[in-house]
Amino acid sequence: MGFPFDTPTWDGVSGAIFMGVGSSAPAVFSFIAIVMAVLALVFGQKTEAGKYRSHK
Repeated sequence: MGFPFDTPTWDGVSGAIFMGVGSSAPAVFSFIAIVMAVLALVFGQKTEAGKYRSHK
């Protein structure tokens, strides 16, 4: 069915909302998000450390 846009409850709704449920999609998307977060932390730390060293 899908999300009941006309009612504020989930009563009578059957089926999954996320189309990737039961597949490897959640694991793949989680891995991508983890990699992006680690990269943001690494590059952010590198940038901040460089700014800290250049400030006298």
